[in-house]
Amino acid sequence: MLSILIVSVLLVPSQSDYFQRLEYDFRAIHQSNALNRELLEELGDYTYRNRLLFSEFEYSFGNISVSYYGFLNIIMFEDPINREVKSPQITV
Repeated sequence: MLSILIVSVLLVPSQSDYFQRLEYDFRAIHQSNALNRELLEELGDYTYRNRLLFSEFEYSFGNISVSYYGFLNIIMFEDPINREVKSPQITV
């Protein structure tokens, strides 16, 4: 039981793992744009939290924000949130 707990703690994704996944996801969506990890770190704001058995990573760039969660070296993606406030369209 203790060995499973130790392995779980050691396999929590690191900040570097999240940036690698972010770079991969960005290139998959924007095939013509090639931002590397260093540029993504400079351009956006990010938060990394290690919660012992899992970790969380949030990244925002402009009006787009993405969240990832990781457990046992598996990184899960949460849908992006558009922060831009849209006014209701009124047709007369």
